[in-house]
Order: sequence, then structure tokens, then C-alpha cells
Amino acid sequence: MGDATRLLDLTDQWRAHAAALRRYGAESEARALEACAADLEERLREWQTEPLTLEAASDESGYSYSSLQQKVAAGEIRNVGDRGRPRLRRCDLPRKAPKAFRLESGEPDLAGEVLHERV
Repeated sequence: MGDATRLLDLTDQWRAHAAALRRYGAESEARALEACAADLEERLREWQTEPLTLEAASDESGYSYSSLQQKVAAGEIRNVGDRGRPRLRRCDLPRKAPKAFRLESGEPDLAGEVLHERV
């Protein structure tokens, strides 16, 4: 589950809490919580659609600059910038799977994987 999905789950939880508050007559508190959820969703949308340079997109995706450049040229990733100055939206980036966690012995680091998922 990605960070964006976790944040969207949080907004769902806030709205559920707002509904519970409303049932007990706490209307202003419920509205405040719903406003917070809406603000978070808007900021998340802005973050996801932010146009990134190929360098920044490479850092975030794990793909090389040239691989992303080729994907843009092939039409696999939409260029939201100008011709010759490509920009890629964060939400359109391909993601490389993280490398498996390994201990020095070569054994899988299961605790590392679990803890990494919780961060």
C-alpha cells in the first residue's frame, strides 16, 4: 500500500469520525474534521499531479533518466511539459519494486521488510 493510499484511508477515517461526532450532536467538530479531510485530499491531489523534471522523476521512480526519456518518447508516459523540456506528473510515474531486504548472511530480512511497510 502506497503513502498516497494510506493518506486517503486517513481521510476516510476522519469522515467516519465526523459522522460519529455528528450523531452525538457535535456538528461544528464534525464539520472541522471534514474540512481537514478535504484539505488533505486537495494537497495530496496537488502533490500527485505536480510536474517533475526527468531528474526528479528518476529519483522518485527508481528508473533512470534515459529510461524515463524513452518512455515519454514512446508515449508510455504523458509529457505535461513542453517539447524538449518534458515534465512528468508524479502519479504517472512507473515505480520499480524495492530491492529485497537481505541480512549480511544473505538471508531475507523479514523484520526489515515489515518495518519498512509501516513507515
